[in-house]
Amino acid sequence: MFLRNDRWVGRFYVDVPGQSNRMRKAIVLGLKKELTKTGARLKLLTMITAEGVNTPAHLERSLRPPKVFNDVADAWEAKRLPQLKASTQYSAPKQIAKYLRPFFGQTPLEEIKTGTVNDWIAELQGKGLEPKTIHNMWKMFRAIMNWHAQQNDEPPRKWYPNLPAENMDEQRWFTQEEIGRLVGAAKEAQFKVLFRLAGTSGLRAGELLGLHVEDLDLSRGVVRVRRSIWLGKEVTPKSRKGYRDVWIDSDTSRMIREYLGSRTSGLVFQTRNSTPLSAWNVVRQVLRPLCDQLGIPRGGLHAFRHGRVSHLQQNGAPPDFTKSQVGHSSLKTTSLYTHFSEPFKRDITERLKPSWTH
Repeated sequence: MFLRNDRWVGRFYVDVPGQSNRMRKAIVLGLKKELTKTGARLKLLTMITAEGVNTPAHLERSLRPPKVFNDVADAWEAKRLPQLKASTQYSAPKQIAKYLRPFFGQTPLEEIKTGTVNDWIAELQGKGLEPKTIHNMWKMFRAIMNWHAQQNDEPPRKWYPNLPAENMDEQRWFTQEEIGRLVGAAKEAQFKVLFRLAGTSGLRAGELLGLHVEDLDLSRGVVRVRRSIWLGKEVTPKSRKGYRDVWIDSDTSRMIREYLGSRTSGLVFQTRNSTPLSAWNVVRQVLRPLCDQLGIPRGGLHAFRHGRVSHLQQNGAPPDFTKSQVGHSSLKTTSLYTHFSEPFKRDITERLKPSWTH
């Protein structure tokens, strides 16, 4: 401890994790006229104690190798990933290996600051990644780091990333007229029923392809969603809200009953070998060619789902009913699936025009 410009200054050294040399710190303790040397020394000791750097535990932590991102990612993949959906178990390790480990891999956790994260985002943009992909990679990075903090009873880390604006183009959705044309143009009965049910139920593609005959209560017009198909395997629905009963109209029930005939078990939609259909093959081999044939913009099976939500919303169905039918967890998500056709917008505008005139 020493005097500088009539001020007491305390100096001490701190062990730093991962570094062989200690870091020197200096603290101004107060004016000489206000503090005795003994008082200044006690104040310095109190500050050092409060900082927690003068304990055996701090020394032990400092002597350990610093924990780097790869250590955390390895632990997350070993402990947390097996608890997640099969689709995440399949894709996450590949995405981490491709987009996260090359940049953050050997970086100590304490050195990952907002600037570091923004440098990583800039690198992903430089590689031409879509904004949505960058947002998804950011969410994965944050999930891994927050899981690590939770395991160690630490508060979540905070960063302030400069994320690119996501593409605001409207999701492709099928209108009721387009769905009717697609059902009418489909040559095989299986695809007529598949497209009809997709358009009148709003089921996800995997839920449609995972339906068993036993899941149908056609006398009541109810479809029970209990599973999904992913890469040819039966898995659980996307979320807890995915387990649900979906109501369908009597014409759709009749069409399904005629299609099934005497079948009482097995998959509703299947290949010749009685295995689940592939959503990608249905889109590539059947749906896209039909769109081209009819001269309507291409869409995938998800376009039926968006179309169903839009039809319910446009016709005054209670929002909570719509949400429950499509298995959403929040109305905010349901609103993202709602679209309005130009004739509908024109009709609403004309019906609500002012009744007064100048």
